[in-house]
Amino acid sequence: MPDDVTAYPELAALEARGDMVELIGQVRAAVVADPAGAVADPFVQAWLARRWTALLVQRAALDEQAVSIARGRAHRLDPHEAVARRFVTPAPSDTPWREQPEWERQPISATTVVLCPGLLGALMPMAAFATTAPLLEREFGVRVIVADSHPAATCAANARDILRAVTRGEGFAVDGTELRPGAVTPGDIVLVGYSKGTPDALTMIAEHPEVAGRVRALVSWAGAAGGSYLADTAAPLLADLDVDDFLAGAAGRVLRRFVPATHLDRITRREDEFDVPGAIGDLRTGVRRSFLDEHRALLDELDVPFLSVAGAVGVRDVPYFQALAVLQLARRERLNDMQVTVSHTRVPAAASAHLGTLRAHHWDMAYDAFPEQLRMRSKRLTHPLPRTAALGATLALLTETGLIH
Repeated sequence: MPDDVTAYPELAALEARGDMVELIGQVRAAVVADPAGAVADPFVQAWLARRWTALLVQRAALDEQAVSIARGRAHRLDPHEAVARRFVTPAPSDTPWREQPEWERQPISATTVVLCPGLLGALMPMAAFATTAPLLEREFGVRVIVADSHPAATCAANARDILRAVTRGEGFAVDGTELRPGAVTPGDIVLVGYSKGTPDALTMIAEHPEVAGRVRALVSWAGAAGGSYLADTAAPLLADLDVDDFLAGAAGRVLRRFVPATHLDRITRREDEFDVPGAIGDLRTGVRRSFLDEHRALLDELDVPFLSVAGAVGVRDVPYFQALAVLQLARRERLNDMQVTVSHTRVPAAASAHLGTLRAHHWDMAYDAFPEQLRMRSKRLTHPLPRTAALGATLALLTETGLIH
């Protein structure tokens, strides 16, 4: 069958008639019957993107702060259109949020969301999804575990941390409380890999396919599934880095200036496991390409759907000290979030659907506003993206389509 021919022509007919309620039900039936097969279908992939956009805009339009930012001086602009223009790129040419019904809320308490942090995640001034994760727990009734991934270790090392979260419930609760083995019974799993968290999660699945039956989906959230061209440049420069010397020297003192006092323990926690050269080396595009080529058949066989959400910005949208990174990446691919190109966020498997691209830089995608004293006078570290609406739209879509029972 040609790549652009759908196995579900009846779905296309329903959309053409505007019968959205029936279409949503039929998409769900198709996904429940064959999750990977349905997500691999071109029509279903396109529908998932349209539906995700509608859910995102509908949810973001209820966020007063997001609407205020999106409107700017155009105070009379419709909230839905405002957030769509400001936070979705390219701006939608149609208005799916008008034609499509809102999500019918359903609790998803039988599923655990495992967040897989990115490179240096534990060293950032705040945790990824710090305010978003608690809000999602309350709204959806879903349990969220933050995998105890090391901030600077190889994918293989972090895969073990993610495996413990998936199988034993180890990691951290959304309030930062450490979860001991058995404190949480994970059940079905949705993996959300942010940045390096995506290749970490893919490594876990490839090395432990026996757990794949419980993984309902893997979401690459600005994930470096294909690596980063920036790592190609950085890896040779860091090949001989000695972490002990780094932490003890001037660079370590500078790092401590940018980490709040309450988080100083994160710098030395699991100090003996720091492997900065290995972590950066695993993000090289050639390394990730080799991994995906080697495991492509396995990833297809496991029937795990892969969904991706990316960020894309211009040089004026990022902190001034990240402008060069945007320009460097733009030489390879215009659409990038200052760390990862849009194409590299997608897992090149058959059952892989790109839900959409947000106008947000890499840190916007996961972090709240940086503390003012750490912004280095940049106006691009306030992170206005309505992350709760965006990630919530993703969970709503997973529930509506039956990927989460």
